[in-house]
Amino acid sequence: MCATITYIIKKDMLKKTILLSVLVISFFTSCNSISGDKEYDTRAISSLDSLSSVIGELSSCSFSLDTEFTNRNESNPSKNQHDVYMRGSNKMYIHSNGNRGEKGYWYDGEKLAFLNFNKSTFDTISAPNNIISTIDMVHRNYGIDFPAADFFYPTLTDDIMENYNKVFYIGDVIINNVECVAISASNKKENLFIWIEKKSYLPYKIVIEQIGESAKIYEATFSNWRVNPNLPDLLFKFTPRSTSTRVKLISKNN
Repeated sequence: MCATITYIIKKDMLKKTILLSVLVISFFTSCNSISGDKEYDTRAISSLDSLSSVIGELSSCSFSLDTEFTNRNESNPSKNQHDVYMRGSNKMYIHSNGNRGEKGYWYDGEKLAFLNFNKSTFDTISAPNNIISTIDMVHRNYGIDFPAADFFYPTLTDDIMENYNKVFYIGDVIINNVECVAISASNKKENLFIWIEKKSYLPYKIVIEQIGESAKIYEATFSNWRVNPNLPDLLFKFTPRSTSTRVKLISKNN
């Protein structure tokens, strides 16, 4: 269900960090060549499996997520802060605020409600009976992406192996005084970096960097993890404001 070797990673050090990881990948590749175009470090695969196992055993959770999306040649990234709450396989609430405005999503196992706080508009649609299927449906039909949702797919490890032909275990690093396990992956189009908090084996940070002159970079950093909190039903129920107007979500097909 429901991102490299350095001691303290700060914004101005990110490019150096990524470059160093790429050099480390090149070193391992030259020393441990494998037939074919795929190479997977068993320690990296094991770490991803452990992360998936920890998340899969959660009965509920909440966390904050700071996301940043930018083009390589731009100096003003799009920043958003998300508060995410999940319970079981079919309850989710997300509150997002940032450059793209303030929005809320409520999912109660039957319906997904969306509220645009800035425009005071909302809509409610029928949804599948679990979070993963709902995320897939909303992305497929409406083009809405849920922040760092990939970590909550039980197929996380397989998905990474399918989409990246090289996956490496970088080792233990410290980010903002948090001890993490660092993993990198790459293909012809992009580089992926994942940091897993070593104590809890929950995700701490992810960076996805496209390759090319006009490449885009996506960063997401987790904080304020709460494991198996008591989350009431009311949290996942949406009640529109009296001043809100219902406006239908526009399908990608339209």
